[in-house]
Amino acid sequence: MAAEVGINRASLYYYVGTKEELLLALIEEPARDMTRHCRAALESDEPADVKLRVALHCYVDDLQNHPELFLLFSESQHIAAIPDAHGISSNAEDYAQALLAIVEEGVGTGVFRADLEPRLVTHGILGMHNWIHRWYVPSGRRSLTEIGEVFAEMILSGLRP
Repeated sequence: MAAEVGINRASLYYYVGTKEELLLALIEEPARDMTRHCRAALESDEPADVKLRVALHCYVDDLQNHPELFLLFSESQHIAAIPDAHGISSNAEDYAQALLAIVEEGVGTGVFRADLEPRLVTHGILGMHNWIHRWYVPSGRRSLTEIGEVFAEMILSGLRP
């Protein structure tokens, strides 16, 4: 990894003690940005369906703008075992809570179907999006933006009353 950024390994480890520290340093701020973007969608004055669409677009945009986030999802089990990763875990919970609040608002205002349990819907949304890292190919047929559009439409059409 040090060679990829043009420094020697000893220099890298002078600043970063372990590979785990480096991994956390790479993903922590972009992951916080994802949560900030989702929370901004939640706090907007838009109806819940618009909030959800914005939050989902932001998720995909964040992946596009910060490809290191793919590490967050592909290494999530490893990250959870890192002693200093409590900030990442806490942030993931904050993200899920903001997304859940959007879904609950939509159910509460009648924008989304009332027969669907909001927590289960939220888990489904997160599962779809957090799994992208397993199959997405940057040179594939669809861009991340196009995939995000398809996912958002699938989710919103399934939530409409």
